[in-house]
Amino acid sequence: MWKISHQISGDKATSSLEDNFADLQVAALDAIIGYEKQGEGKNGKFDEFCDTRGFDKYIKTVLWNSKNNKGARITKKASILKGVVSTNDNEEVIQIEGDNIGSIENNIFFEEIKVKLDEKQRKILKLIIRDPKLITEKGKINILRLSKKLNLTWKECFEKVNQMGKIIKNEL
Repeated sequence: MWKISHQISGDKATSSLEDNFADLQVAALDAIIGYEKQGEGKNGKFDEFCDTRGFDKYIKTVLWNSKNNKGARITKKASILKGVVSTNDNEEVIQIEGDNIGSIENNIFFEEIKVKLDEKQRKILKLIIRDPKLITEKGKINILRLSKKLNLTWKECFEKVNQMGKIIKNEL
């Protein structure tokens, strides 16, 4: 499992070696339970099948699939995490300097991005900035709530938000 853990890509901020190993251990335990349940228990208990060739192939497949799935998730998030620094190694990142921290950078960003957005998209941006309830716990935009505020159909609002996501190169 350590060999497979070493091959999962990513940096320590997204996926440490120990985290990868722990994820593979959980996948292996789930695989054992699943193998026992296959065919209504015809494989027997773990002690009976742990040294069989069929289980060996099965567990290897599960572990490699787990590795590939985790690597794919890391790769998908790579653009979001690009340029992110560790707060453990750089404590100055989390030191708050005042109430308006980052406001200059935010204003510059919003001014630059407004040029690329159409009128409805600019209105969406303003609403999201003013009303944090439009963002779900998972960090996604609540399309239904936003569409009601804008008096648009869900589909129209969804398309506008997706277009905005492509413009700013982020998943909204």
